Parts: sequence; C-alpha cells; structure tokens
Amino acid sequence: MDASFEDFIAEAEVAHIEAWDFSWLAGHAAEERPPWRYAHMLGQRLSAIEASLDIQTGGEVLAHVPAVPRLVVATESFPPNVAKATELPHSRGVTVVADRDEPPLPFGDCAFDLVTSRHPATIW
Repeated sequence: MDASFEDFIAEAEVAHIEAWDFSWLAGHAAEERPPWRYAHMLGQRLSAIEASLDIQTGGEVLAHVPAVPRLVVATESFPPNVAKATELPHSRGVTVVADRDEPPLPFGDCAFDLVTSRHPATIW
C-alpha cells in the first residue's frame, strides 16, 4: 500500500534536517538543477568585489565557489544550523552571523558590494 500524504507529513515532521541534511527526501522528491549553475555565476561575481553578504544560507553555497572576497559574511537563523554553518565556510574566511530572519539586518547601509540569497526562507 502506498503511503498517504499524511504519512509523508508525519515523516517530515520528525526528519533530521540539521546542517542541510535532506537525505530523508531520497525517494520522496526529485530535483533538476537549472542549467545556469548558480555557484559558478556567484563565483564570477565574488571575484570582482571586496565585500559580500549571503542571507539566510549560513554560507552553504560559499563552500562551492572558487574564491571569496576580502570580507564575506553569511546569515543563518535556524539554531541547529548556526554551529554547523560556522564550521563549514569558516576555513574560507566567511563570518557567519546568527540572526532572526527579520528586518533590520545587523549591518550598516552600503556595507556590502553584493548581497545574495539562493533560497530565502522568508522574503522581506
């Protein structure tokens, strides 16, 4: 017998999703990556600037770009991910700031040359 929608919801509610571990989705979801390669495009932009901010990703994508600017900051709001987010990109010089995913951001105006967010959880 096939699982019901409610069964999938119940499974999702207890699934381990810390530190971007979505392995529980195997067999439940399919994804086709877009042909424009986000990390590649981001890497090109980052190589030409001095300071960047990546919002709501904990710097996850920054681990996949060839180089980062002199100043690079990422925000993360999901408490279980803050420690992991700090670990992953830290070796590349990325500073991760825990925030609440709501305005205002804890940075001054014009502090960054580029602000990105690959998959925001909340859009303000």
